[in-house]
Amino acid sequence: MLAVVVALVVLAALGVTGVVQGLAPAAPLVGAPVSTSALGGSAATSSTPPSTASSTTKSAPTGPLTLVGLGDSVPSAETCNCTGYVEQVGAQLKRLTHRPWTVHNDAVGGWTTADVENDVNTSPTRDHLANADLVLIEVGANDFALDRVADQGCFPAAGSSCWSPTLAGVRDGLTRIITAIRRIDHRPDLRIGVLGYWNVTRDGAVGRALGQAFVLGSDSLTRLVNDTLQQVALATGARYVDAYTPLKGESGTRDPTEDLLDDGDHPNASGHTLLARAVLDELATADSVKGWQAAP
Repeated sequence: MLAVVVALVVLAALGVTGVVQGLAPAAPLVGAPVSTSALGGSAATSSTPPSTASSTTKSAPTGPLTLVGLGDSVPSAETCNCTGYVEQVGAQLKRLTHRPWTVHNDAVGGWTTADVENDVNTSPTRDHLANADLVLIEVGANDFALDRVADQGCFPAAGSSCWSPTLAGVRDGLTRIITAIRRIDHRPDLRIGVLGYWNVTRDGAVGRALGQAFVLGSDSLTRLVNDTLQQVALATGARYVDAYTPLKGESGTRDPTEDLLDDGDHPNASGHTLLARAVLDELATADSVKGWQAAP
C-alpha cells in the first residue's frame, strides 16, 4: 500500500510539470517562429526559410529586337517609292515597345514560294533570321499562271485542276519555309506572321477594265489562296494576317483603287499603311507586343 501511495504522488508531480505530456520538447514546425530558449540565442526575425525569404522581381526586357520581311514585291515595296508595311511595322513596334528594332527586308519582287525557300537557307537572310524576333512572310501570288484567271474553264476555283497543283506547291513550300525558320531560330518566343492577299493579281479600276470574268476569277482564286495560307499558318503555329478585309472590306465589295499603284497590282503608301495596321492588330490580338515591351 505504501508503494502504491508513493507512486501516485510521483505521477501527480510529473503531471503538474508537464513532462509526461510530451516526454521531450516538441521539435519546432518548419517555417514556424522559433523561441529564444529553443535556439539558445536571440529570437528568429522571420518565419520564412532562407531560400524563400525574398521574392525575385522580373525586370522588364531591354535591348534591340529584329524584324525580318520575306516574300515578293508586296512586302519588298520596291515599286512603291514609299515606306512599305514591313518598315512601317518596325517603326510602330519601336514606339509601342520602347525598344529599338532592326528591320531586314529580304523580300524581292517577282519571287515565288520556291525562291523564298531557297533564300532562307542562304546568307545574308539566314543570318538575319538567326536573331529574328518577328518574321513577316507574304508569298504565293507569283506561283500561279495568272493568264488563266479569266478562263471560265477554271471556274469555280475551288477544286479546279487549273489551280490545285499550284496550291499544293504553295502549301508545301510555305510549310518548309516556316520549318526552316524555326530550325534557324528555335527560340519559343519567335513570332511568325503569314500575310494573305487582297488580290493575287490586278484589282480596282485596272482589274474591272479587264472584264467581269477577270474580276470574278481573280477574287475566287485569291480567296482560295488565302484559305491555303491560313491553313499553313494554323498548322505551323504562325499567325495569319488578313490582308483581304483591309483593302476589300468584309464583303469584298470595297474598291481598293485609291490604295493601289497605277498598275492595279501593288499597294501604294495608303495601301501599305492598311497592311501595317493589319499586322499590328494581329500582333496585339496575340499579346505579342506586350511581351516585347520595356518600361516606358
